[in-house]
Amino acid sequence: MARSPTAHDTGIAMTRLAVPLLAAIAFVNGIALAQGTEDPLAQLRACSQMGREARLECLDKLSHAAAPTRREASRADNWTISETTSPVDYSPIATATTSPRVGSVERSMKLSIRCRGGRTELSLAGPGISGRGDDYAISYRVNNGQPVQVAAIVPAFGSGVAVAGDVVRLLQSLPDNADLAVRLSPRTGAAHDATFSLAGLDAMRARMAAICKWPLAIARPGN
Repeated sequence: MARSPTAHDTGIAMTRLAVPLLAAIAFVNGIALAQGTEDPLAQLRACSQMGREARLECLDKLSHAAAPTRREASRADNWTISETTSPVDYSPIATATTSPRVGSVERSMKLSIRCRGGRTELSLAGPGISGRGDDYAISYRVNNGQPVQVAAIVPAFGSGVAVAGDVVRLLQSLPDNADLAVRLSPRTGAAHDATFSLAGLDAMRARMAAICKWPLAIARPGN
């Protein structure tokens, strides 16, 4: 005759389910404490070393974590990150936005990174930017480096001009705390120039990687 589950059996089952999760959390916290830091990138790398189920749980935990408290206020405030979910399939929708440095020609221009439905997009928008995105040419320069030209497309989300190609890899190639000078050149009319500070880029990148589920191999700087 089959016996009904006892409180003891239920307790054992719950303990078995809790052990992998506790181990994952302890693993992330252990690495952060060993390094004496709460660096989101260190936590993201820790997640990548876990098994599949623990890794997904770890990434979900990072996506809901509060902004790092040990960063300087200017670095933390440089990016505004908003997060919500799609009312259709409940997939994450996230946007990180920053404004140009004081003294830039186009002070009203915004640089935005958005992810929705598994797609990440980098776009530039502002009152002076109109028409179709593919009517523009985009070039950027990091600090005093050489200008790099990239193709422009119509953004899938919102208005402005979007960068074509592998946007996640482009974002991972940019150094934290650098200056990013951007020029939008329309087919007719004057070009639009703005310089953005990339202070706090590492923290923003780690947060967006966790929310948007970027591939782990790409989510590590230097790859």
